[in-house]
Amino acid sequence: MDLFKGEQQKNVDWAFIKKLRTTNIHSEQGVLLIYDILCQYFCHFHQRIGHLLPPNLQVDGGIGSFHVHGHKEECLFQYGTSFIPHSGVTVGEILEPLWANMNQISPAARTASLAHRAEMLDDHASNSNHKKALSLREYIHK
Repeated sequence: MDLFKGEQQKNVDWAFIKKLRTTNIHSEQGVLLIYDILCQYFCHFHQRIGHLLPPNLQVDGGIGSFHVHGHKEECLFQYGTSFIPHSGVTVGEILEPLWANMNQISPAARTASLAHRAEMLDDHASNSNHKKALSLREYIHK
C-alpha cells in the first residue's frame, strides 16, 4: 500500500484489516504479518484493532530478513522469520528490491499528477513482473 505522511500505523491497520476481509482468512489458519518495523507496530496492535479481527485468529508477526538485522538483537530472536515456526527463511520484501529499477522513472513520476504517477509505477512494475515470468521458462524447461 502507499503510505502517505510517513508510516502511520492507522494506514497499516486499515490495509491489514482490508486484506483479511478480502482473502477470507479463517481463524484456524492463522496469519503471519511481516513488516519492517513490526517490533514497534505490534506494541499496541490488539488494543488498536483486536476488536476488528476474526474471533480466535492468531496473528504472528515477523520482520523480514533484510530489515531484522538492522534492529536490536532481541528483535532478531523474537521477530526474525528464521525463528518463527512454519515460516522458514522469508525475506518478506516485495517492492523494495524493485526500487533500483524504479529510480529510472522517478524524474518523470515526480512531475506527474497523482493518477498518472500511480499508472506509471504500475506499468513499470507490471513490465518487471512480465520479464520475470518470461525468464521462468528457462527454469521450467530444464
